[in-house]
Amino acid sequence: MKKHLLPLTLLFSGISPAQALDVGDISSFMNSDSSTLSKTIQNSTDSGRLINIRLERLSSPLDDGQVIAMDKPDELLLTPASLLLPPKPAK
Repeated sequence: MKKHLLPLTLLFSGISPAQALDVGDISSFMNSDSSTLSKTIQNSTDSGRLINIRLERLSSPLDDGQVIAMDKPDELLLTPASLLLPPKPAK
């Protein structure tokens, strides 16, 4: 019964399950010879979305990878902690 609850809730609430944020790959990796990394996030919904962003340095991208602390406070120059995405443009 529980597995049918979410689809029914989406159906009766008028929200399409396909409406979501398009973030592409969840994890992005930066090579050691690169100095920048960018990511595009698109909002395909009719309402604004608040995005929280967290960056971590990992010893390995595999399951056994450990989080490594940043060496210097200025190692990461700019990242928003949160980002408000406006709704998609009206047709």
